[in-house]
Formats: sequence, C-alpha cells, structure tokens
Amino acid sequence: MQKKLVWIFLALFLAAVAVFILYFQHLRNIDVPETAIREPRQEPLVTAEPEPEPQPEVPPEENADPDDSYFEPIYEEPAPLPEFLPRIVSLREQYDNPDIVGFIEIPNTNISYPVAQTGNNEFYLYHDLNWNPSAAGSIFVDYENDLYLLSDDNTIIYGHNMRNGTKFHNIRFFHNEEFFRQHTYILLDTPYRETVWDIFSFFHTTIDFCYLTTNFHTREAFYEFILELQSMSNFETDITLSQDDQILILSTCGIQSGPNRYVVVSRLREA
Repeated sequence: MQKKLVWIFLALFLAAVAVFILYFQHLRNIDVPETAIREPRQEPLVTAEPEPEPQPEVPPEENADPDDSYFEPIYEEPAPLPEFLPRIVSLREQYDNPDIVGFIEIPNTNISYPVAQTGNNEFYLYHDLNWNPSAAGSIFVDYENDLYLLSDDNTIIYGHNMRNGTKFHNIRFFHNEEFFRQHTYILLDTPYRETVWDIFSFFHTTIDFCYLTTNFHTREAFYEFILELQSMSNFETDITLSQDDQILILSTCGIQSGPNRYVVVSRLREA
C-alpha cells in the first residue's frame, strides 16, 4: 500500500514539473513593447541646459558709433546770476541791512535814498534802515514787488511827506507846472540794473482810488489802468503809452486833512 502512494506522489510531481516547463515556454513567445525596454544606465544622470536657439543677425546701422550703447547724461550748470550793482553792495554794508534792494533819485531834488523791502508794508513806515524806531521811517518798495527781476506791471515805492523837507516831501512840488516840466524822470537802481523812468502823470487823490495793484490778469486791463492814471494827471505830456509798458509809482501822504495821497507815475524807459 505504501509503495503505491509513493508512485502516486511521484507521478503528481512529474506532472507539475511538466506544466511549469510548458508555461515557461509560453512566456518566451510573448512580444514585449519597445517603449517598455530599459537599457542599463552606464553614466550618472546629468540635466543639461538646452542649447540656445540661433538668433538672426541684425545688420549694423549706418554711421553707428561702436561706443554709443551707453550715453552719459549731459549736466548743464545753471547760468550764474549777475553781480549786484556796487552801489547796492555798498549800501548793504553801510547799513548792515540785507533789506536794501535799490536806490531812488529824482535829479535836482532832495529825493535821493536807499530803498528797502520786507515782508509787509508796515515795518519801514516806522523804522529807519538800522531797524530803529523812527517817525520818518524809510523809503520802501511794496512787499509784492520784485526789484530783482523787475518784471512787475506796476512797481510802487512809498515814503513819508516829512515837514522838514526830507523823504518824499518834494513830491508835493509837482503841483507846480514849472517844477513838473523841469523834473521829467526818475533814476532807480535795482540790485542788478540801473533804470530810468519817464514821468507822465502827477495827481492828488484820496485812498478811495486804488492804484496799488502790482500785476494784472490781462494786458488790456493793465492798459486801461495806465490810461486812467494818465488822464488824472494835472498836466499833459507827449508820452504815448502801450500795454507792454511797465510803470513806477511814487506814493506819499498829501498835506490836506484826511486820508489823501500825492502820486507820481512814470514809465520804464527802454534801454
């Protein structure tokens, strides 16, 4: 009986071996896709940068400067300011006062004074050029004017009418026609220029008439203004005005009671 079982197990083992051999032969006959084939790697993996694509050649520009790929910025120094007139420099040193911006003179009168300016029209009414309190004050230009550029339509200079004959007292004599005809111009030194102004009007008015506008919105408005000043004059002149003129006004108190003014008006003479 045992001998018979051995033969059965041997037969089953041989049958299993035969089945395995037949299955292995079947696997060898299956096609393997090429995409799945892997060759053994001989070198380590290195990621290479892609080669740059060739660029088309650009023909050189005619007359091109080989060094014009960089332009160095050109620096232009600002034009230097002109030097102050020696008279203005001397007056500032004499009074130790940087507020001095001019010098005014009407030849053959006692009107011959430095002109000051500060940020208001009150200080130099009651202070001298040394900044000391003074009833006579100083001659000064309106705080809105610019004597440095001298570009305003209307430049206004003020001074007291002093009873002792100083400051702008002599303006009252323009009431006399002979005096008016003999004193026809004003000299004004600004920080940079020596200027001459031809007188075309003198009148006596109250403070209700405003002549203190320094610049106008239009040339037409300015022209109407100066024609009005000319029409108010006590005496006529042969001066013909235009809208391109610049004027200088000297203003001082009148001698009558109440708020009134003597006014002298002149036009800038072309150089």
